Amino acid sequence: MSEKQFSGKVSQMKLDNKFLASEDFLGLGEIELVISGIYEHENEVMQDGKKKSFFSVGFNKKPKRMILNATNRKALAMAFGADTKNWIGQKVVIYAQDGIRNPAGGATVHGLRIKTNAVRQTRINPLKAQEESGL
Repeated sequence: MSEKQFSGKVSQMKLDNKFLASEDFLGLGEIELVISGIYEHENEVMQDGKKKSFFSVGFNKKPKRMILNATNRKALAMAFGADTKNWIGQKVVIYAQDGIRNPAGGATVHGLRIKTNAVRQTRINPLKAQEESGL
């Protein structure tokens, strides 16, 4: 058995995790990042061992991606539009928030949130909006 003292960051304790977690941001406040890509994952094995399909967002110069939950996906769509190509290159702020409802039930947890400084002020053509939405 080998033992040595560890003095790194909490995120370094989860070596095999390729996704950001709220504990990566605790005590750091708000961190500004630039979106580098949107990714679709199918049958990804999660920490609990179950397979799940979902989308994630990647950031410039960051190896870990952030899983997009409904709240953060809606925040990005409200700021940058429904076409995810328009999200690439946009600046966002990521932070940990306490009191997030645990989707698996039970007590509230810390969760990651995205916010933007963008305010969409475009005129909406109802026909074009319907075409873009795919409805």
